[in-house]
Amino acid sequence: MTSEVTITIAADGRGWVDGHEVRGTNGTLEDAHAATLAHVVRIARQRRRAVKVTATEPDGRRWAFVVTTDGDVLEPHQATHLTQDPDAEDVPAAYAVQVAAVCAALDSGREHAGMGLALKLEGEVVGRHGGDHPYVWRVRELRAHAAVVCGLPGTGCELYLEAARGWAELHSPAYWAAVRRAYALWHHATEQPARMVWLGEQLKEVLELGGPRATSARTHVVQRVDELRLGDIAS
Repeated sequence: MTSEVTITIAADGRGWVDGHEVRGTNGTLEDAHAATLAHVVRIARQRRRAVKVTATEPDGRRWAFVVTTDGDVLEPHQATHLTQDPDAEDVPAAYAVQVAAVCAALDSGREHAGMGLALKLEGEVVGRHGGDHPYVWRVRELRAHAAVVCGLPGTGCELYLEAARGWAELHSPAYWAAVRRAYALWHHATEQPARMVWLGEQLKEVLELGGPRATSARTHVVQRVDELRLGDIAS
């Protein structure tokens, strides 16, 4: 399923997306095309789905195409083959080999190698899709899992919190799974009190993004952070 937007380009180099003017840098037609297309890509990423575009040129010609969350421009018939997976629950074919390599390293006792592979994969994903794409948050969760396997629950908690923030910005239900994992890891971490307090404060902020549904967990985190602070002072 795709959503729809319109692009209108004027002869003087101005452009509009859904009636809202989008300004380029030099006022040329090429600049207007680039600026409006970039704006549509942002819309696609915000909506977490491909966007069907109807563009009108200054001479009245109209074009229909589809813009994906990756910024690809497709013919309308190609959009019917797009897999709608806004939360990236399935491993994309383009990264299946790398993800399998990370998992194989973790399963074979080469945990630190797995962490390195996951970090490298994240760099590739960010370079290809930008820093706020669902694929990025899935790989961040993979890095968190690798940290846990390496015996670093505090690091895993921090990475899951980063993923939860990202999912929240995308208004994705994947936020809840990430924040639950972070919450559980924070309770199992045995790091220095100052580090635990910092993680607790981060967890509280991320839980606030969950609204009333997260009130109970947030209250518990605040209480434990206070206890950790008092214990640190007493010691």
